[in-house]
Amino acid sequence: MFITKSMNFRLIRKLLPKRLNEGVALNHLISQHQLLKYKRGYRKLPIFLRPSIASKFAFMILMALYFTGYQPVLAIPPIQKSVVLADFSQDQKIEPGTLSEPFSLPHIGYLTTTYSSWHPGIDIAIGLGMPIHPILKGKVTEVKYGFFGYGNQVTVEHELGYKSTYSHMGKIYAKAGDSVTKDSILGQVGLTGRTTGPHTHLEIMKNNKYINPANILPAVPDFIAYSKSVH
Repeated sequence: MFITKSMNFRLIRKLLPKRLNEGVALNHLISQHQLLKYKRGYRKLPIFLRPSIASKFAFMILMALYFTGYQPVLAIPPIQKSVVLADFSQDQKIEPGTLSEPFSLPHIGYLTTTYSSWHPGIDIAIGLGMPIHPILKGKVTEVKYGFFGYGNQVTVEHELGYKSTYSHMGKIYAKAGDSVTKDSILGQVGLTGRTTGPHTHLEIMKNNKYINPANILPAVPDFIAYSKSVH
């Protein structure tokens, strides 16, 4: 008569005394038997369902990015892309002198993309991890963690109807409802969203209309002009 390993295991269990059945030796045999069944079931899985070295390596990379704070995070629903064709003429009168304090840059850097109807803000490039400050004191009204478009972003409302939004952030330190000053740190420059390099995409609105940040902020060195000057 042909006896399989499974049958042999059951026979051994019946022959052993009850006390021994409950002992360490039998528990070891049971563990080996369960491990054998797991291996058999694993081999029956389709190849595409088996964890590969590549998938394990990709998982390790994602975990490393997560703990460094520069991870892309999925947002549901996705952040809508801002396309501004109306209100581009910038009719409102800007009077920085009426503010309680002047505007400041969120951080030092170089201007890589200017304001236009299809890009309602400016891009200030700088290294990863640079702290991002509010351009003016105010209150944090929105914090979004996202992968699409602008990535991680923070919005701050200021006096006289001004509002600023900082996008592509890595780590975010602020939360909705926080009162902030120009010395506060909203977060760090990152690589979240659609971006080809570390920078802050800064948008400014006044009375819910987009304005050119370059018209009210201190001058930002132009990267193209700078690169030409050094060659």
